[in-house]
Order: sequence, then structure tokens, then C-alpha cells
Amino acid sequence: MAHAFSDSGRSSSAHHQVETQAPARRRTASSGSDEFQQLSMRGGDGARRYRDSDEEEPLSDDDEQPPVRQRAGQRAHEPQVNNGLTRTDFQPGAIVRVRVQNFVTYERAEFSLGPNLNMVIGPNGTGKSSLVCAICLGLGYGSNVLGRASAYGEFVKHGQDEAEIEVELQKKPGEATNHVVGLCIRREDNSRKFTLNRQRATLKDVQHLMKSLRIQIDNLCQFLPQDKVAEFAGLGPVDLLEKTLQAAAPPEMIEWQKELKEHFKSQKEAQISAQESGEQLRKMDARQQVLQADVEKLRERKEIQNTIATLEKLRLIVKYNEARREYKEMKQQKKDADANLKRLQDSFAPSLEAVNRKQSYQAQIQAVVGDRKIKLKAAEDAADDIVGKIEAAENKYQGTTTKVEAEKANFTAKKKEIGRLRKTLTDMEARYKQAPKDFDAADWNRRIREKEHLKRDKQAEAGEIGEVAERLKSQGLTKKSEINRLEKDLEDLESQQGQLLNQLKRLNPDVARGWAWLQNNQDLFEKEVFGPPMLSCSVNNPRYSDLVQSMLQQNDFLCFTTQTKDDHKKLSDHFYGELGLTVSIRSCFTPYSAFKPPLPKSELVRLGLDGYMTDYLEGPEPVLAMLCSSKNIHASAVALADISDHEFERIQQGEAVNQFAAGKQLYRTTRRREYGAGAVSTRVTQIRRGQFWTDQPVDVAEKRELRRKLDEARSEYSELGKEYKEHLAKRAAIESEYPQIDSDIEDLRKSKNDLQREYNKWQALPDKIESEKKTLAQKQEELQGARARIHELEQNEAQAILTKAKNILQHQKMIADIRTTYQALLEAQLLLIEAKSDVEALKVKNSEITQQLEEQKRVGQELADRIAHLHRVATEAREEVSEFLNASDKDELLELSKTRTMEDVQQEIGAEQAKLEVIQASNPYALEEFENWATKIDRERANHTNQENHLAELNDKINTIRGQWEPRLDELVGQINDAFSYNFEQISCAGEVGVHKDEDFEKWAIEIKVKFRENETLQRLDQHRQSGGERAVSTIFYLMSLQSMAQAPFRVVDEINQGMDPRNERMVHERMVEIACREHTSQYFLITPKLLSGLRYDGRMRVHTIVSGEHVAEDGTDRMNFARFLKIQKGLKGK
Repeated sequence: MAHAFSDSGRSSSAHHQVETQAPARRRTASSGSDEFQQLSMRGGDGARRYRDSDEEEPLSDDDEQPPVRQRAGQRAHEPQVNNGLTRTDFQPGAIVRVRVQNFVTYERAEFSLGPNLNMVIGPNGTGKSSLVCAICLGLGYGSNVLGRASAYGEFVKHGQDEAEIEVELQKKPGEATNHVVGLCIRREDNSRKFTLNRQRATLKDVQHLMKSLRIQIDNLCQFLPQDKVAEFAGLGPVDLLEKTLQAAAPPEMIEWQKELKEHFKSQKEAQISAQESGEQLRKMDARQQVLQADVEKLRERKEIQNTIATLEKLRLIVKYNEARREYKEMKQQKKDADANLKRLQDSFAPSLEAVNRKQSYQAQIQAVVGDRKIKLKAAEDAADDIVGKIEAAENKYQGTTTKVEAEKANFTAKKKEIGRLRKTLTDMEARYKQAPKDFDAADWNRRIREKEHLKRDKQAEAGEIGEVAERLKSQGLTKKSEINRLEKDLEDLESQQGQLLNQLKRLNPDVARGWAWLQNNQDLFEKEVFGPPMLSCSVNNPRYSDLVQSMLQQNDFLCFTTQTKDDHKKLSDHFYGELGLTVSIRSCFTPYSAFKPPLPKSELVRLGLDGYMTDYLEGPEPVLAMLCSSKNIHASAVALADISDHEFERIQQGEAVNQFAAGKQLYRTTRRREYGAGAVSTRVTQIRRGQFWTDQPVDVAEKRELRRKLDEARSEYSELGKEYKEHLAKRAAIESEYPQIDSDIEDLRKSKNDLQREYNKWQALPDKIESEKKTLAQKQEELQGARARIHELEQNEAQAILTKAKNILQHQKMIADIRTTYQALLEAQLLLIEAKSDVEALKVKNSEITQQLEEQKRVGQELADRIAHLHRVATEAREEVSEFLNASDKDELLELSKTRTMEDVQQEIGAEQAKLEVIQASNPYALEEFENWATKIDRERANHTNQENHLAELNDKINTIRGQWEPRLDELVGQINDAFSYNFEQISCAGEVGVHKDEDFEKWAIEIKVKFRENETLQRLDQHRQSGGERAVSTIFYLMSLQSMAQAPFRVVDEINQGMDPRNERMVHERMVEIACREHTSQYFLITPKLLSGLRYDGRMRVHTIVSGEHVAEDGTDRMNFARFLKIQKGLKGK
């Protein structure tokens, strides 16, 4: 068993020992020569042993007086003295205390933490990271934040059912007590139960508290557990900006960013909608204008059509009036005609009576003639039926005769077939008695397979040789490409531009790839896009080259320059999205002429400076304008000679030139006006020799190396060619053997097939003999059947002859009946002729009378027809007129109808229709379409106006919010960049933090770039480019750069120093202590299994040592007594 110890003075039995060395008040004793004067440690006898009671163990006279501890009955919210620091030194939300029970490897332990830097050290596996897990889970965050086990039950100590975590957080000003968050985890069901200040609470309650205290454990910039270090390096630039804002920006900036993203999305949608609406409006206007000419014609046609419609109504009224008048006239004429007919009929009645009698006799004779015609027709039909039966009997006889002849022929054929079968059967039985030659199919198959295997072996050998030949060919092509590349590199080495390109490829392959792509795709952009300034710019005076280059960073030499926003976005999409390049793209929309020097040249010379950077730097104006905008080269001065102290004071007081290079030194002046006029600092660094814009001779060693590589490549290419030809010859020799092998296989198969065919025929003979016997028996049966069918058909033939004779006799009898009926018909027809003659004679005699009567009847009928017609016309006209008699123009139409005839109206309608035919429109529906388009255009124009107003509102909102957010963001990232760059400069490396800006606020991003070796360029920090140690250094430096701006009350970094070399680890530790131990900074946790000796110590830091193992004794607190260790060390120093 062992003990767990912390500053709170409370103890519980555990399998861990936690020893804490923490700051104490500085002593005022005059032991100035003691190197441990500023280091005061707690532990051993200076720390109270944990007992079951509250009694304190007495102290020896040699031990330090321990600070006041909190007793068991003391309230948690009361201020507590803790090695010179009270709980009021904690920032609101900082962790004051952590207690765990049955958690992971801990049985019971309690940690009392410091308000500044807390270093938790101890060997691997002792439970350091378990403290991080306890903080994360205890404050309501999920296990996924840790990157470890997903089931909460897995955090319960082995063999236990429940684990408890208690985290005490510093209260906010004005609150009565600290916040104590408790968590109980059950292994059985993976459940979690929370408490707040010992009262049951929900997860939402805990999350609400975390939000109010701005605790962001799910933010890798604030909480970086051991298993998430690689994930932090792999954060995308966009995610890194979001995490950074959450960690270092005030809430309003985060809200502004969210609003900008939402407004930009709405803006894009509104722009698209407004453009679509505007385009639709233009199309609709154009479509309506096309219809204008047809609309004018159609309106004129419509007026004419209205006039014609009115005339048509008038025509119906006139038509009705004329029909009604004529109808009355015709009725009177019909009445007069009926009276005349009655008078004539009465006077001619006796003369017509004889004609009527004769006509009646004629009708009777006519009926007799019809009846006799019917009887004659029936007799003729019956005779025709008998003729049909005679023909049917004849056909049946002929058919039967044909069948008899066919059956007789079939009978003869079957007799011949039976003879042939008997002969075949005899031959087959004779062949079966003769046995064939022996045939062994397996032996023949074996001989064939041997030949096939031989061919496959040859093919396999040829295939392997072919594969080797193809591989040699591919290697030869690759080697040929390498030779071409080496020849091109050797040629480029001879030219100045080639040397620059080679240098660019060595420094940054991504920039070289981007420049090569840009040269071939300039036509994609609105304006010219410029390549890296190392290629496009130059120094006009070589003596100033190093001075000018000293004021630029490597990224300034390697960036691309665009002149429009669209070109910037398009280039970003190609480089970042499609090509996956890590390059810098900049834009400046201010003309170069707008950048004016802060001082005239003459005044600059009086200050000891020769001129500005722009006086010695030449290049395209857009590139120079970009450097003016980003690096202030128009306000940065240079001088070959160093300046005097007096000149330096004048420059610093003038405030016009804040950056200049003179002699061998670079001067950068920083002014912090928020701290007063005197807050001025100047940083002086030595000028190194520039890498760019220098005339260098051809590198002989590089040229020699290129020639050596080229000779080797040519030699290898020649050897590959020889081997390739040899393999082709081998394959051709093998393939030439294929035809002979194929011929042998074919001969074997033919011989085998011939023998097998004869053997199979002999084996099949018994079955064929049996089959032929069955066929013979069947044919004999069929012969008997044919004989019976011939007999039956001959009987049918005799019956058909008999039936035909009977029908011929009946037909002769019917012919006699027809002759008698026809004679009677002739007699009746003669009588009918006589009757018709008598009627005609009487009609001639009374023709004049009949004619008068018929004429009068005709006149009466015509009048009746005319009256009926006029009645229909008048009725139809009345119905048509009644449809519009209630219209407003009824009186006008009735008045016009009094003076118009049908002819007048028809003429007027014809004239108007002639006008209508002259006026024609190409689109008969143009007027309707024109009016529909007008309605749609009004509706679309209102919609377009609303969309433009909405877009203007969004633009105003974006500009307003961006005007607040972007300067604050630039300032924030600038502060981070200053701290980050300074941290890297302290270890002789380089680092840069910048903001990638885009039209789309979703694509704004943080870019971290680092350089760990002098001959490297700044490279983006990610999981692939840097080593683990380099990523760790970069990560901790970035997190430390956020320390002074941190919004969260505490930050945790777990084993970030793993993989660092001793030098980097020492420098990182130095910066961490310096930053984390400042006043009014957030609480900091560093978890590490090892530390170097002789590291910096600060009075505000606290070191927690965790010792774990089965051999840790109960009295481990006495053995791990840091106070005694200190006394021993002092004693050794004294000796």
C-alpha cells in the first residue's frame, strides 16, 4: 500500500503516492550565496501525514514550519492559505482541487492545485494522464475528447463497481462558494450521475456551468490530452481558426464570426436569386417587346371583329323580321291554293272514277304476277341444291379414288422397305461377328497431354521472358525520362533563370510546381498573376542586396501575387483544392503609386540612411505594391554604413521609420501607445547573407554531379536495351517451336479419333440390330394396316357412285316442275300488260283534268314546304336574337334593323371582313400572351426589388460586422504571431501565424508555418511535414502564444515534451514558465513523465510528483520528503 498526498492536507489510503512541491513565501534571511534560496519545497516532515483523525503530527526542530492547512471541518468556500497563495489568487473557473476514488489506477487520491503553472511528473504508468481524464469526465465532457476508451465503465478501477470524481472550481466574484462538481460512474451499466455542490444535477446543469465559466475542454487549444497531440497538428486551418477564437477571443467575436458565415451564405443565395430574377426579368421584357407589333395588329383586328359581331347581330334581327313577314304572306297564299284544289276536285270527280277502278284491277293482277315469280324462284333454288349434292357426290368419289391409289402406292413402298430392313439386319449381324482393333483411350490421352504440357511449359517460359522484357522496357522508358530531365537540368544550370528555378525547387517544391502550372494557365485569369518575387524582382545595386533581403521573410520571396478578388479565389481553388499545394497567395488592390515614403529622401539622408527599399528593388508594380502593403517596404530604409547613437535616437524619436537596415544590423521598433508615449522598444538583429537576388557562378560541384548522374543513366539505359533485345530473341526462339508441337498434337488427336470412332461403331451394333428388328416388326404391322385401309376406301368409292345417281334422277323431276311454274307466270304477265294498257288509255283521255289537279297539288305542296321553311328560319332567328336582346345595345340594333335589308347588312359584313383579312398578325395569341407577360413582369419586378433590398441589407450587415470583427481578428492573430515568432526566435528557428482571408467566411483560416533548419522554408504545420518532436515544439509554442489572451480559466497539455531534444525541451520549458507564471494569467497544467535537470523554477509554479507501485510503503511520505532532500543537498554543498 502507498499514500496519496496533496497540498490540502487530506489523506486517504491508495496505491499511489502524490507528492507536491509548491511555492512558499520568499525568505528574507541573508543566505544570498545559497543557490536554493529561491526554492522552497513542501513534503516529508513539512507535509502533514494523513491519519484517520484530525490530529497533526509534531514537527522536529529542524523542519520548516508548514503553512496553515484546512482542517476537516473547515468550509470549502473559505479562503485558505496555501504556501503563500490564497484561493483568491485563482481565476474564476480555475481548478482548486481534484479528488478521485476507485478511478482507473487510483484507489483514493486528492490533488491540491496551484493557480498558475502545475507540473505533474512521474514515471510512465503511474497515473498522470488519469488526472487529465478525471478533469475531463468530472466536468461533464465525453471520453471521446480524450481519444481513449469510449465506455465510461472502463474508467472504474479493476475489481470495483463505482468510481467517484470531485472537482472544485474557483467561484466568480460575488458568488458565495466555490463550485464542486461530482461524478459517480457505474461499471455495470456505464451510467453517470452528477452533483453540483453535493446536490443531484443533470448533465445539462453541469454543461451550463462550464459554459458560464468559459471552460472548453473540447477545444484542443485549451485541453490537449496525450492521445490528441497528433490530432491538433492535423487540424485544418479553418478548424484551427475556430478553436483559436474559442480559446482566445471574447464571446462577441465568436458570435460575429457565426453571423458573418450565416450572412455570407444568405448573401450568396440572395445574389443568385437576384441575378436569376434580373435575368428572368430581362428575358420577360424582351419577350414582351417581341409581341408588341403583333399586339397592335391584334387590337385593330379586335375592333373590326367587334364591328362584325355587331353586324352579325343586326343581320339576325333583319333575317327574323324578313322571315316573319314572308311567313305571313305564304300562309295566305297556301290558304287560297287549298280552296282552288277543293273546287277542281269537286268538278272532276265523275271522270276520275273509271280510272280508279281500272287501276284497282291492275293492282290485283300485279299481286298474282309477284306470287308466281316467288314460286318459280323457289323451284329454281331447290334444283340448284340438287345440283350441289350431285357435285358433292362426284367430289367424294374423286377423293376416295385418289386415296385408294395413294394407299396402294404406300403399300408397295412398305413392302420394299421391309426388304431393305431385312438386308440391313443381315449385314449388321455379319459385321458384329468381326471384332475391331484394340483401343486404349487413356494411353492416347496421356500422349496428347504430354504434348500439351510441353506447349504450356514453353508458353509459361515465354511469358516470363516477356514480363521481364516489358519490365525492362518500362525501366528503359523511365530511365529515358530521367536522362531527358538531367539534360534539361544541366542546360538550365548554365542560365541565370535556370539557377533560380533550381534554387526554387530546392527551397520549396510546392512553389516551383505552382509557378510551372501558372506559366501554362495565365489565360484563366482576368489580369496577370505574378510568380514569386525571387523570380520577378531584383536588386538594382548588389551592395544593398543583403540589407533589402534582411527585412523580408522567406515567405515574402515565395508568394504569388494576384490583382483581383476573383483571381485570388480562382488561384486559391486551383492551388489548395486541386493541386494540394502549400503556398502563399497575396493580393493588393492599391496601386503602387499610392504608397508614399514617410520622409523625403533628403531628410532620410540627414538621418544617416541611404534610401528606402523601393529605391533599390525593381520588379512589376503589382508585386512591389503587395510588398508595400504587407511589409511596408516604401517606409523601410537601408544604409551601407552603420548609424551613430545620435542618428538612432533621432530616428526613434521621429516615429516615421520603424524598420531599417544599416551596416550589419537590422533595427525593428515597436511602439505600444496603449502603455504611454515611452512604451517603445527596438529589436536589433544581425544581418545574414541573403539567399536571393545574387549573381552566383555555376555550381561546379552540382554540374559535375549532374554529369555523373547523366553518364550513369545513359550507361544503365544502354544495358537495359541490350537485356531487352536478348529477352525478345529468347521469346521468339521459344515461340518458333509452337507450330511443330501443335502439329504433333493434331496428329495424335486424329489417330485417336479414328480408332475411337471404329470402336464406338462396333460397340453400338447390338443396340442398332435390336432397333432394326423392332423397326421391321413395326413396318410389317403397318403393311397389314394399309391393306385394310385399301379395302375400306374401295367400299366408300362404290357408295359415292350410288349417291350421285340418286341425286341425278331427283334433279330431272324438279326440272319438269320448273317448266310448269314458268308457264303460269307468263299467262299472268300477259293479263297485267292488258290492264296497264287500259289504265294508260283512260289517263290520256283525262290527262288535262289530271294535269290541272296535279299542278294545283304541286302549288299547294310548294307553299306548304315554303311555309315550313320560313317557320324554321323565323324560329331559329328568334332564338338567336333572344340571346342578345337583353344587351345594352338592344335598342340601337332594333332601330338599325328598321332601315336595313339583308343585302345591306351582308355588304357591310363583307367590307369589314375584307379589312380583317388585310390585317394579319404572325402570332394570333400575341395579345393574350402580351397581357400575361405584363402581369408576370409586374410580379417579377416586385420580387426582384425585394431581393435587391434584401441583398443590400445583407451587404450592410456583413460590412458592419466585418468592420468590427476583422480588425479585432487581425489584432488578435497579430499578437499571437508576435508571441509565436518570438518563441521560435529564442530557439534559433522561425515561426509565423497568419490569417488566410477569403470572400467566403467559411474558408477563413489560421495558418501556422514553422522552420527548424536554416536552409528550409517556412512550412505549414501538419502531421506529415514535421517530426513528432517538431510538432510538439510548435504545438506548445502556439498554445503558449494564446496564454495571455486565454478566455478559459485553465489549460491542459499532456506529455507534449515527448520527442523533443534536450535543447528544445529546455527552451520550451523556459518560455512556458515565463509565460504561465505571470500574474493574472490562466491556470496551466503540464503532464510529463520526465524532465531535464537544472530547469528554471518560478515561485508561482507547483510541481506534483506521482509515485506508484506495489513496493511503495505505507510510510512513503517520510521517504519521499523533499524538505529532507533539500537539507541533505545543502549539507553536501556546505561540505
